[in-house]
Amino acid sequence: MKQLVVIFTLWLAWMPVGAQKTLTLEECLKLGIENNLSLEGSRNEMRKAKHLLSENRAKLWPQISAVAGFNDNFNPPVSVTDGSAYGNLYNVTKTLQYNASAGLQLQMPLYNQTVYTAVDIARTLNELNRLSYEKAREDLMMQISKMYYLGQNTMEQLTLIQENMVRLRELRDITLAFFDNGMAMEVDVKRVNINLENQQVQYDNAKSMLVQQLNLLKYVMDYPADEEITLTPVDTERIQLASLTGLRGDLYELQLLQSQEKLAGQQKDLIRQGYLPSLTLTGSWMYSAYTDKARHWFHSGPSNHWYPSTGLGITLRVPIFDGFDKRARIRKAQIDQENAKLNYENTLKNMQTQYLNATNELMNNQRNFKKQKDNYLLAEDVYQVTTDRYREGIASMTEVLQDEMRMSEAQNNYLSAHYNYQVANLALLKLTGQMDRLLQGN
Repeated sequence: MKQLVVIFTLWLAWMPVGAQKTLTLEECLKLGIENNLSLEGSRNEMRKAKHLLSENRAKLWPQISAVAGFNDNFNPPVSVTDGSAYGNLYNVTKTLQYNASAGLQLQMPLYNQTVYTAVDIARTLNELNRLSYEKAREDLMMQISKMYYLGQNTMEQLTLIQENMVRLRELRDITLAFFDNGMAMEVDVKRVNINLENQQVQYDNAKSMLVQQLNLLKYVMDYPADEEITLTPVDTERIQLASLTGLRGDLYELQLLQSQEKLAGQQKDLIRQGYLPSLTLTGSWMYSAYTDKARHWFHSGPSNHWYPSTGLGITLRVPIFDGFDKRARIRKAQIDQENAKLNYENTLKNMQTQYLNATNELMNNQRNFKKQKDNYLLAEDVYQVTTDRYREGIASMTEVLQDEMRMSEAQNNYLSAHYNYQVANLALLKLTGQMDRLLQGN
């Protein structure tokens, strides 16, 4: 409780209260997921993939087109046929100069396996985009969490430095009193002042670093840059430890690689299905008109009469030879599929190793944090005892400053161990699929 009061007092001293907004880790994560521009781009890719699926499905529906045409045969073609039935050796027919046509045409695939496979590929791409978004969301949560922990760590550092400066000012006042009474030398006062100045420099550096860290955090969350924020104080007694349930087999990275392997197989099938025949339904409903003079279009008569023509048909297309193009593409696709499978197996083994190492690292960092915290508290007690002895004239200034240096070192080790502990736990949350626990707060 005392530490929380000191932290609150410190932040009141160096930032205007009215302009601040305290954000919890849960709030930062939700803001980042909602506002991050890169994540918004991933959401757009998901929407784009859905449109691609609709685009491929549309190829299974009838395609109806309205067509119209006009042709001026200024040098009309001639057709020659057998005229023996009419007493002539040949029957010569000359085409009229102008002809026009208009109507509707229908085309619909009755069987085309490549179209069906293209729809399946579109579904796989849709799933790939969804998994890519989920992975990007998880990576963003990792990034924000690390930055938040780092900011909290810097805040804790500022608090400890402030406490050290209070102690040093008290020590300087005691030393000045001793010096005035001839019980201490001037060099002792200078030593305390040097340490006090060093602490002030550390405080200013940490304060500047915190501003940069918060600015970067606001950028990642797409939070207004001109609005001041602060973070909740560190609570070293409460860390959401990951449950050691083993590596999750459905992590987004692994699902992505499985989908990529599936996509490579579908692309290979798509090429192979190019050898299969395709069957298409065709139809037309047309009107055509012919005339020998353009002016005849504007009066009634046989020269501008529109003649209807309607029909349905089936087109069968059977591929025979393509110069071995498909064979080469299939072999290339086979290699892509094998590489995708190898990539999945390699990533799975790598993540299993990461899980084992992360578990070991978490246990080690947990032990280190507890030891460093005990060392820090012990160094504070030793410093306090040495300071009391110095007041009584038993200990020397050198002993006090040495214990103060050891205490500062213990504080830095404590802060570093706490941050490493949090990051190791964060890595395990990700590997065990428990990242969403961070969105539930403490």
